[in-house]
Amino acid sequence: MHMKPIPLKIRQEVLKVPAFVMWNALSTDEHRTWDRQWFGHELMPKATFTVRGIGIREPMFNQNVDRPMGTGDWLIMLFHEASRLERDDPSPSASALTMVIWPPGVPQFYSWGNEPGFEAHSWMHVEGTWVRQQIDTMELPTTKPFQVTVDSVMILCLSAMLDEMRDASSPDPVILQNLFENWARGIRRQIKSQNTVTTIPSCLLRVRQYLDADCRRIPPLKELAAIAAMSESHLCHRFREFFGSSISEYVIRKRMSAAQRMLYDLDFRSGEIAEAVGYLDIYQFCKQFKKTFGVSPTQYRQQQVLNSVNELIDDKRALGNS
Repeated sequence: MHMKPIPLKIRQEVLKVPAFVMWNALSTDEHRTWDRQWFGHELMPKATFTVRGIGIREPMFNQNVDRPMGTGDWLIMLFHEASRLERDDPSPSASALTMVIWPPGVPQFYSWGNEPGFEAHSWMHVEGTWVRQQIDTMELPTTKPFQVTVDSVMILCLSAMLDEMRDASSPDPVILQNLFENWARGIRRQIKSQNTVTTIPSCLLRVRQYLDADCRRIPPLKELAAIAAMSESHLCHRFREFFGSSISEYVIRKRMSAAQRMLYDLDFRSGEIAEAVGYLDIYQFCKQFKKTFGVSPTQYRQQQVLNSVNELIDDKRALGNS
């Protein structure tokens, strides 16, 4: 069967890049609260890491974005508002702060939830072996939507990557890889924090409250075990598990924090501060203080006094120049 050639004008319309695809930076607009830019047409899947496009809080203008074959790169997208991720569901199927990581070639579908042009999403098109390595290493879920707790990890990463791609005469691949790795680590931490229940047992809270009431003494372990109604060894294990330190380390940290605050008051001498936080031997107090803060109590106080004087001088200069 002989087919007529497609007229040139129609061929040009077919091959024309859609208007919403933009390869250059957006024009300056102080009222615009979102940003996006594409950096290349061609796929380079064997590259280590390539940034092809970034969008930050971009409003979703298009309804029912449906890509049965996906894209040739990784598309990582965060929906700031409730959105539609199910083709057959006309109502929003994903709550705000839902993220999806689509690998190359995987079908993609997404849409604004209630109103076009207002509901924001942030995204990056990236590719290369580094992407797969980081996503696998951090055990991030792909294809299936998942929740994040805040959008700052995504926003900060995309903003830094966009700045590096735009501002550098030649974007540094190591910087870009580090930024992507930081993003992956940040998202992994958010996922883990949601899966970890950190309810502190009431018996341990009673022990901590007892220690907080008077940091001048470290009660005998037997006394604390009776308060917690558990064995001494079990108490030590559980205390470290929930508070990240041993009981003695916890008390010392409280003592040093109190001493640090008292050093700002010039009416207190070092010996008085030492006694107030539970040290009868000023030498032991000074030794522990230096171990904690890297300087002696006297040096710490001198630094704070010098900082205060410099701030006063700066304030007077500022007033004189105003």
